[in-house]
Amino acid sequence: TNPKGLVFMLAVVPQFVVPTRPLMPQYLILAATMVAVDLVIMGAYTGLAARLLSWLQTPRQQRILNRTLSAMFAVAAVVLSLVRRAT
Repeated sequence: TNPKGLVFMLAVVPQFVVPTRPLMPQYLILAATMVAVDLVIMGAYTGLAARLLSWLQTPRQQRILNRTLSAMFAVAAVVLSLVRRAT
């Protein structure tokens, strides 16, 4: 359902498929690799979220996080506003 994921798959997968060899084993290897990588990444996100959740117990800690993230977004907005396009 994510068009970015579909575009990524269409751009990357054909580079690893050899058309002269049987396709099903190649697709199964690619699928297993992608699932394994996704499980590791999502597991890392889950672990990080669990640690962050244990740290965000008080309203003060939540306020610090909110202010830090809003400052980061403000800095990103300023940096983006200063970027000049080549014409």
